[in-house]
Amino acid sequence: MLSYRAYLFSFLIGVSTAAVGNFSHAAWWQMLLLALFWRQIHHHHFHGLKTQVYLGWLFGLGYFCQGIWWLYVSMHDIGGMPSLMAAGGVLLLSAFLALFPTLAVALGARFYNQSNSAIAWASAWTIAEWLRGNILTGFPWIGFGDAQINGPFQGLIPIFGVLGATFATIWGAYKIGSAPGRIFLPLFSLGFAIAICSFFEGIEFTKPVGKMLEVRLLQGNFPQTMQYDPAAINRQNNYYFNGYLNKAADLTVGPETAITLAENQIPKDWEDRLQNYLNETKGYVLTGVIGAKGDQYSNRAKAYGPNGESYSYDKSHLVPFGEYIPPGFEWFVRAIKAPLSQFTMGSNEQAHLTIKRSDEPDISAVVMICYEDVFGAEIAQRIRKFPANPPNLLINLTNLAWFGNTSAPWQHLRLAQLRSLETGLPTIRSTNTGVTAIINDQGRVVAQLPVFNEGVLTGSVQARNGITPYVQFGDMPILLLSIMTLVIGWRKKKLLSTMSTQTKVL
Repeated sequence: MLSYRAYLFSFLIGVSTAAVGNFSHAAWWQMLLLALFWRQIHHHHFHGLKTQVYLGWLFGLGYFCQGIWWLYVSMHDIGGMPSLMAAGGVLLLSAFLALFPTLAVALGARFYNQSNSAIAWASAWTIAEWLRGNILTGFPWIGFGDAQINGPFQGLIPIFGVLGATFATIWGAYKIGSAPGRIFLPLFSLGFAIAICSFFEGIEFTKPVGKMLEVRLLQGNFPQTMQYDPAAINRQNNYYFNGYLNKAADLTVGPETAITLAENQIPKDWEDRLQNYLNETKGYVLTGVIGAKGDQYSNRAKAYGPNGESYSYDKSHLVPFGEYIPPGFEWFVRAIKAPLSQFTMGSNEQAHLTIKRSDEPDISAVVMICYEDVFGAEIAQRIRKFPANPPNLLINLTNLAWFGNTSAPWQHLRLAQLRSLETGLPTIRSTNTGVTAIINDQGRVVAQLPVFNEGVLTGSVQARNGITPYVQFGDMPILLLSIMTLVIGWRKKKLLSTMSTQTKVL
């Protein structure tokens, strides 16, 4: 009978793997912990698949409870939900997300043999992570490839995306875990793979276009509250109204819902003042507002430019239960009495923002609101849909005040860095409480504001032109590789099983 200590150990490995995500050299720490988890699975192989599945689910439960505990803050501290209900919500979501590591363990176990278990293990986890990012609107937060922004497999990200880094991370963890007893071959193959990935890091798929773009990114640091205070709302609106008129720049950006008014309620005299200012400075302002069309509202980014230029983008990937109520769940919302929004979903074929500068090439930018930059495949798809107007820059407007002073802002920053690596384009982020930052095309943060401080980040960003292999092909190559690997592994294992049976008969 399996000791309960083995189950506890798997849970604690999961907790630790998520906890080290913010550490320096997090990629190596996570690979070492995943290697321990693989040895745990390997050690209990002969207890049967059911035991391994339990171990996988407990690992996932620990991983997600630690990784997304900040949802408790949004539900309890901000949303006013009772503490037990909020904690239960985090636990239930973590238990559901833990099903994906469970699936990965189950798939990996089906192809267990000494000759192909490493690549089968990596393929199984890659497929499970892709499913996690797509099922029920998707939640690919804190993936195993995220830490590779500074890791040994960073060079794979512009080619295969974060799933490619996930594949390599799990494969590398297997090699580390299998090293005891036969040290040379596993570690040699791991070192060889890292050397190849280091070569890929030196490849530039995009090139600079035009002069540096001068940007101003506003961070108001206004607390989030569901009990709206009219005086606090006025202070916030006035801060951004005045901030956009304070100093000239090529592009000034405010965060998600920086202006809390519906678009049709924005004072006309302020829009006139802003238009006159932009006509004079030749700059652009991009701000978060509440989009309004009749009795329908949206989470909108609105841009103002010189000579009456304007642009609007409505968020297309809405947060279930945060920005819209999924069909059939109205009864649940009424039961918990949660004051949730019901926004209209924007089209996924909205054009990019265009920034015009005299004597310089136009700059095109992909605009994202809140956690839309979590979905790398969707960003790549948006870029592919406008081949005649390829973007040169990524812009994210977000408000993470919902999650307080937790790990959530830093997790989101890593995801923004991943998007720059995948696309070969720089990212600028304007947030309410942090992390407001400028990220270059290599995924490096070149400037940022302290979190939970009011401030304006002034800097320069180099727009880029070109396309990475990941943007061109998306997740398809790494998914096909993973599926083909599992099919080949299954056939190989079946063949070995048949040969073993025949040998016994003889």
